[in-house]
Amino acid sequence: MASAADRRAAAPTGGPSTAEAFGADVSLRADGRSLFFVVGREGPPDAAVRSVGGTVVTHLQEPRRALAVAPLAAHSQLREHRDLRLAGPVSIDPQRFERFCRLIGLGETPQAKPETSS
Repeated sequence: MASAADRRAAAPTGGPSTAEAFGADVSLRADGRSLFFVVGREGPPDAAVRSVGGTVVTHLQEPRRALAVAPLAAHSQLREHRDLRLAGPVSIDPQRFERFCRLIGLGETPQAKPETSS
């Protein structure tokens, strides 16, 4: 018989199978803004970020690397943009993200909230 540790190691975490195992229906709305780390392919990523409705808020160490605030729904567009080498969300809790946005002058940000299903 498998030990509890073996079962935990073999069981997938996150994703649909976990939700199904608990009988949950999980979905998230993709609205609001998010913080992204972006790296330009040949130069600064500013134009690529603007093209999806975002704003570069600071460059990191070199002009090709930046933090940007963009619509959460634009993640796939950023990730696939031909002028970007890399684009990914930065994990930050909602309160800190709100303070960050106020600090850089973006004001209040709408929060993405979990949806519940009937």
